[in-house]
Amino acid sequence: MLIKIKLSRFIKEWISYKDLIGLKSRSIVILLTMSFFTIVSETLGLGIFYPVVEFIQANEDISVLAGQSKFWTVIVDIYSIVGVTVSLETLLLSALLMFTGRQLFLYVKTIYQARLRFFLYKKLRNSFFRKYLHTNTDYQDSMPIGEFSEIVAIESASSVSGILTPIELVSSVVMLVVFFLILVLISWQMTIVAFIVIFITSMLLKVWIKQTTIVGRKVVAANIELNSFLVNRIRSLRLVRLSGTERAEITEFNAITEVQCQKMVEKVMLKTKADMVMEPVVIALSLAFVYFSVTLFSMSLGEIGLYMIISMRLLPVVKAIIKQLQTINGAIGSIEVVSKKINEMNSNQEVNDGHINNFNIKKNIEFDSVYFRYPSSNKYVLSNITFKIPLGKITAIVGPSGSGKSTLIDLLPRLRDTTSGCINFDNISINKFNIGDLRAGISYASQNPQIFNVTIAEHIKYGKPDATMDEVIYAAELSGLSKFVDTLQFGYDTLLGDSLIRLSGGQQQKLELARVIISNPKILILDEPTSSLDPESEKEFEKIFFSLKDNLNITILIISHSLGLVSNADQIIVLNQGRIESTGKHTDLLNSSSWYKKAWNIQKK
Repeated sequence: MLIKIKLSRFIKEWISYKDLIGLKSRSIVILLTMSFFTIVSETLGLGIFYPVVEFIQANEDISVLAGQSKFWTVIVDIYSIVGVTVSLETLLLSALLMFTGRQLFLYVKTIYQARLRFFLYKKLRNSFFRKYLHTNTDYQDSMPIGEFSEIVAIESASSVSGILTPIELVSSVVMLVVFFLILVLISWQMTIVAFIVIFITSMLLKVWIKQTTIVGRKVVAANIELNSFLVNRIRSLRLVRLSGTERAEITEFNAITEVQCQKMVEKVMLKTKADMVMEPVVIALSLAFVYFSVTLFSMSLGEIGLYMIISMRLLPVVKAIIKQLQTINGAIGSIEVVSKKINEMNSNQEVNDGHINNFNIKKNIEFDSVYFRYPSSNKYVLSNITFKIPLGKITAIVGPSGSGKSTLIDLLPRLRDTTSGCINFDNISINKFNIGDLRAGISYASQNPQIFNVTIAEHIKYGKPDATMDEVIYAAELSGLSKFVDTLQFGYDTLLGDSLIRLSGGQQQKLELARVIISNPKILILDEPTSSLDPESEKEFEKIFFSLKDNLNITILIISHSLGLVSNADQIIVLNQGRIESTGKHTDLLNSSSWYKKAWNIQKK
């Protein structure tokens, strides 16, 4: 009863995991059908050795054999139907054809299974990446990059293997049953003894198979820890080197890899133990059969030969079943992690409930009594935020660190949603706009440009993939990048290194600016655009974005700690401790905002 309950639960969980990775029932049927034909052809190929031996012992006299057994009468009838005479040559040829057919079916099955496996790898990884990109910002903030990349690269493949292996296991068990029945027909006494011995042995193997599940989970945890450590340290190499902590980091990395190594070795040892125990048991049983078949059972040479052949063929089948069971148990940790992450991402998908597809504002952007707090906190980051952003103007948002400036900007493209209050575009709630169209009208340049290892032209086109080369050059001219590009040997085809060693801080910002303006956005958000620039480069950058306002007629929002950069903005909003302290032009704020006046005097000095 307990076995029945466990099997039922396993099947139920397997079906849910199967649907999770997108394994279709049609593919399962195809695999099982191929396995069936492989089993049939192999069974017939092995079984035909028995009549071959009897045929030789009867001096190839078919009439004697047909008179002694209906089995031979059936063989003669089958051969006569296809117009072939029973002879040693045709019997051996039949065996060859059966084994050739078996190999052909096995080949087709192996290729199909490999294609299916790698297709599911691809499909699951694509699904992971797609779902992750559409999760809300709070979930993305909480997801460690190293953990996510390890699950996509390693655990997704292991989980697919864990889902496909039960199908192989069904085929192996069916083959085991067929071989077992044949052995029972030849010698039921010896087969029962063998079954009892193998059953006792399997109890020992069961312990190791269970341990494989535990070790498999530990391997997954070790892999995730290793990948997370690598990603974090590689992103912070300058900090590590300047802090002089290389030795400590190497020691910690060595400790992580040592744990991973131990768990991997332990996993291999469990699999090797099963092979080590099972093979001698099967061979010992086969040798015992030879002895008893001669001394006790008085079996014919044909029966002894067939029994031995099937016994030897049974060994790899039994080993395959043990290996498959260990693969399934070893993959449980991966399946659990993959399943958990997919369910998490499904429950944290970004809500796109807007129905207006044409994001075409003509008047202003209005924040009306906006409050915001993070789901994990009871404290409001933004409180009672009310102001208007005029179109076609430059609006700057300034304030001390931690005042909520970046969070405020995140609300515009709906990277985060307000806790209460509303944001309106021309008196239309932001929630009524389709998120894709809303974000297509807003371009964002961060203070730390994310530049991939592509060409200059390809990076600029990231803002508009179908852009022409003329558009790329025009965007580079507007951003002030074109003069630098003209000095390069390969111009816009120059490859950018991952470390960006070819670009200074100012050039990186200009390249990033070219990317965001090529799509001709309605709203341009610049987050600390001059944080890494010297005063001269900052002054040049100020001229650039003021010219952008005139040339492109777009609304520009700037977050900056540099008051000199934004002092000529059309509107400056002072945000302090999540509240608006004051709004106005530079001269107004010197009189109305104590924080602004103090900060201006400090920066002026």
